[in-house]
Amino acid sequence: MAGSLVAILLLLAGTGSVNGGQKAGANTSGPTLTETTEWIASHLVAIAHGSARTVVTYAWKKGKPPKESERQTTNTHESILSAKFSGCSLTLEQLNKGDDYSVFTTSIIPIGRLTRASWNVERHDPTTTEGTEESSTTTVVPASAAILKLEASTNVISYRRKSTGSIPLEWITTPFEGTVSSLTIGSDDVEMPPRLVNAFNRAIQLCHVDAKPEPF
Repeated sequence: MAGSLVAILLLLAGTGSVNGGQKAGANTSGPTLTETTEWIASHLVAIAHGSARTVVTYAWKKGKPPKESERQTTNTHESILSAKFSGCSLTLEQLNKGDDYSVFTTSIIPIGRLTRASWNVERHDPTTTEGTEESSTTTVVPASAAILKLEASTNVISYRRKSTGSIPLEWITTPFEGTVSSLTIGSDDVEMPPRLVNAFNRAIQLCHVDAKPEPF
């Protein structure tokens, strides 16, 4: 009987079920954690999203059709400067750049504390604002972008920002340091975000701190 037990334990050890080098409860089939995080890091730096937002203002005069009084276009560009993994921790450097400003954000993402990765297509339809004396129409080109989102159940993603230039109001009113429960990344390539989502969910599975060990 003792000999049979030893044989079973040796068989489990050989298949990686005992002291196999993966986290407890991790799925050992498929890419390893190192393979997954290396793939994510190499493909994240290729992610970028640029857009041009144009606001056209029309003035109203009694008895006359609306006439364009002002046109303002602002350009923005989002990109990943660096993506580095240390085990299950991802340090991500993002750049948001406008015509006359730059905002650098460094986030530290504990992959094992995330609940999921997802993506969706965000559309920007033209919008019109009506007033008594004037109206405005806002358009965004391109009209859509793929958005990759990393989510956690609590505020475990820490971030710190620095900026240069004439920062727009939406950035001025945003805290430049803190913790959040989600992080979004915009992309002009609709094919890459779904692949990154699959890879991130694989990394979450391998890193998850709440995974229960399999019985042996």
